[in-house]
Amino acid sequence: MDLQMVIVGLGGEGIIFITRILVEGFYQSGHPVISTETHGMAMRGGSVISQVKIGDYQSPLIRHGEADMLLGTSEVEARRNLPFLKKGGTVIMNTEGKGNQCIDATGIAHILGNPRGGNLVLLGYALAHLAPAISLEPFLEVTKELSPERFLSGNLRALQEGWRRALKVDKGRKKGKGIRRHG
Repeated sequence: MDLQMVIVGLGGEGIIFITRILVEGFYQSGHPVISTETHGMAMRGGSVISQVKIGDYQSPLIRHGEADMLLGTSEVEARRNLPFLKKGGTVIMNTEGKGNQCIDATGIAHILGNPRGGNLVLLGYALAHLAPAISLEPFLEVTKELSPERFLSGNLRALQEGWRRALKVDKGRKKGKGIRRHG
């Protein structure tokens, strides 16, 4: 697998947590993976950017115009970081808005009773778009390892629900709907 992902959001939205799940999940699946993070004023709601490369790479940095996928836990941050996305790349963002690249991950997490689980709904949604090249199982295992006990059940449900909803959208894509490519 050869994939470059940029994950963006605001401090407190769990960017670093889902980056750890991504990195460990791909590693446990046998893929070479490297990552880097920038989270300056994250504790005050500032921008957080993680970059993850899966494949034979020497540097974790992703230049503008090279990312295959951009995940945004914040619509504002996703739009602000669109320059990272290559032509034809996939944008998946957490927003209440309508559109093929949107999922109301925060709203879904609230329905699941896990108001802080929007990041995991978004991650599950994104991972499903990589199927069948990957399965959800290694990412569930890593989530079990990294989640505090009191959040474990909710975190697993959130990740699974994101995956399930993306597969539902993918069926629609075969009928002319689905995730829109940028560019």
